[in-house]
Parts: sequence; structure tokens; C-alpha cells
Amino acid sequence: MSFSDIILYGNEETTMKKYERIRRKLLNRRDEIEGRLNKVDQDILHTDGAPSPDSGEQAIERENDDVLEALGGIARSELVQINEALARIEQNEYGICTLCKKPISAERLEAIPFADRCIKCADKDVEDTF
Repeated sequence: MSFSDIILYGNEETTMKKYERIRRKLLNRRDEIEGRLNKVDQDILHTDGAPSPDSGEQAIERENDDVLEALGGIARSELVQINEALARIEQNEYGICTLCKKPISAERLEAIPFADRCIKCADKDVEDTF
């Protein structure tokens, strides 16, 4: 079963255009995140200059570093999801829920192109967390 067979109904040309648009969207987002991660890493390493000699300023810089590291972690997580989605595209498994093996709605994939679960399974996963 392929993404085009399940998600993108219509003629093959239209399907391939939609498929390619989603792939480009994922690639563009990946490039954007990688650029931000490079900036975050530079900021954490203080490549723009030496840390402040003032202890109060150093405390603020450490807090800022903690925030940057948290943001970097979130970005890295999204990057993993994007790379996994690109791999699913290559394996012709994109658009199939990894849990129930049912189609993920086109609307969900448009909103979250790296989604690997249908809304029902994603909601259940959130409910199980609490």
C-alpha cells in the first residue's frame, strides 16, 4: 500500500505533485532546524566572545544556556521526526499510522507532515500518558 493509494486520491500527476510538495516541506523544515541548531550551538559555546567576568552576568548566561539547550533538544527531536518521515517516504510507508497501520488523514499530514500516527492513536497515546 502506498501513500498515493491511500492518502492522495485523484490522478497520478496530482498525487505526485502533492507527495513532492510534502517532501519539499519536510526538507525545507529540516534545513531551517539545522540552521537554528547551528546558531544555538554557537550561542552555547559563546563563539561570539568570552563570558562576562561579572558573576551576576555569568548566572544569567548559564540560565540562557539552559534555555538554549532545552530549545536545542526540542529542535533535535523534531529533526529526528522529520528524518523518519523522509525515510517513510522513501520506503513508501508515509501516511500509514505506525501503530494501527491505518491511513493518516491528509489534513493531519498537511498540518504535521512528520506525523507517524493517525489522530486516534495520537490521542490515545496522550491519554495513556496522563
